[in-house]
Amino acid sequence: MPPALTLAPHRALFTTGALATLLPMLWWLLELLGRASGMPLLDHPVPAMLAHGQWMLYGVFPPFMAGFIFTAGPRWLGVNGPGARAFAPLAAAWLLGHLVTLAGLVHNWQWLYQSGQGLFAVGMLGLCGVWLGVIQQSRQPDRRHAWLVAAGFALGAAGALAGLGWALTGRAELWSAMRGLALWGFLLPVFLTVAHRMLPFFSANVLQPYQPWRPDGLLSAFWAGSLGHLLLSLLPWAWPLSLWDAGFAALLGYTSWCWGVRRSLINPLLAMLHLSFAWAALALALSALTPWLALGAAATHALGIGLFASLMMGFVSRVSLGHSGQPLRAAPWLWRLYLALHGLALLRLASDWLPPFAAIGHLLTAAGWLLLWGIWCARFVPLYCQPRADGQPG
Repeated sequence: MPPALTLAPHRALFTTGALATLLPMLWWLLELLGRASGMPLLDHPVPAMLAHGQWMLYGVFPPFMAGFIFTAGPRWLGVNGPGARAFAPLAAAWLLGHLVTLAGLVHNWQWLYQSGQGLFAVGMLGLCGVWLGVIQQSRQPDRRHAWLVAAGFALGAAGALAGLGWALTGRAELWSAMRGLALWGFLLPVFLTVAHRMLPFFSANVLQPYQPWRPDGLLSAFWAGSLGHLLLSLLPWAWPLSLWDAGFAALLGYTSWCWGVRRSLINPLLAMLHLSFAWAALALALSALTPWLALGAAATHALGIGLFASLMMGFVSRVSLGHSGQPLRAAPWLWRLYLALHGLALLRLASDWLPPFAAIGHLLTAAGWLLLWGIWCARFVPLYCQPRADGQPG
């Protein structure tokens, strides 16, 4: 590992995350091309669709989330961040997990694919351990956000273990548990927790006058909405889950408005966070409608691309600029790239709504993802390998 990558957690973990945005989608694009041509290019040890879901959920997001929380979280808690001995093994586990997973899928070696999922699970368990260690150093009276992030990481680790169990046994219920825990126990509640902490804070620094809107119980309502979906999805009836998601969508939409999504447009770097958060309400609304309108995987991709991926781009770009000594502003190229990612999310949703368009829509989405994240990686990864432009440490 280049020495510069060990200077701060975000350097090593964002570099791993950058690779994670490309490898899974490159494999998926090859799979889609094979399907479109009628001549599959690859044989796989597990169903390709299920491998795609598992790899995206547990391969793409965790390294970025770890890099962000190890950078911002210690500031919440008034402690030092983890050292290289703590974060470098996590980056290595996730990096090796990607390479091993890819090799297993390309060469049709089930044991190698299983090993890759085992490495992802090790990474999640290690993430839990390192973050708990950071929290325990703190004497801050309010550690709610930190503890809730830890709870999300723990549920994410449980989901990763369920995914490993599926890879080992092929039991469909384990894959379903992996997906449910990843989306509704890990990714959504953690992203909402971080947004609750950071969006009003960043907005107050830019928008004047600005009164942060964080009523008592809002954070608990976010978690109740997400975990409630997870539990209600186990019922044999669709209507309770639809009603729950509709109410959750209304809460998220109202929160987005109160936090100032419209006013944020005066500052592109801030707008990147607010516009991404607005996807949460849309995704839950789609989830509420799915049983009645047969929307396919639209709600899942509204979460995965519209909310998670775009919010990840917003937060990670902000940290990357600030901690490389660059000005905290979204350059025109970054703003256009970010808006294109929203367009990509809409394209993927259209693929579910227009069945005749599905095959070409899936191909264009995969190719567009690789193009957008390839540009992002080419611009940001070099920053992680260089000293800060302002001469500061970190």
